[in-house]
Amino acid sequence: MGIIAQVAEERGAGAEPVVLFASRWWPAVLVPLGLLALIIVLALRGSLGSLIVPLGMTAATVVSAWLHRDGALLADDTGLLVRHRGTVTRSYRWSEIHQAGLARPGFGRLALAVYPDGGRWDVPGPNSAVMVGQVWLWRQPDPESRERIEAALRDHGVHVVDPLA
Repeated sequence: MGIIAQVAEERGAGAEPVVLFASRWWPAVLVPLGLLALIIVLALRGSLGSLIVPLGMTAATVVSAWLHRDGALLADDTGLLVRHRGTVTRSYRWSEIHQAGLARPGFGRLALAVYPDGGRWDVPGPNSAVMVGQVWLWRQPDPESRERIEAALRDHGVHVVDPLA
């Protein structure tokens, strides 16, 4: 049985997952290309000596954005689901999550910082988060999206924290 079939079986019939947030990969491609154009103009004017590093960084950003272009974090009645490269997998059940909140794990990325139940020294656990559903999103989520995510967490008994603050 495939992973998608197992996840669908766990959810039950008729339980459609809700997208909490999803990748917006086109800014992750356009912004580095715009910066590369600026660097090339500066290099042609003699301000920069080499284009190897900017070209490599731009290529790495564009390839990473392309590979993660369909990433999303979804929620259903059972818990959190992560969509990555066309595969949907169960991440955490609501009963396993102590608290959660939006976080910025890296440049141009957004994720849900999940603090799962566990012992005092467990990693991840109630004192250390795991980043779930990392997606490309340059800006902060708009207030409506943030409220929708926090409402979904509260509806399932998860304490909302704000790691972005």
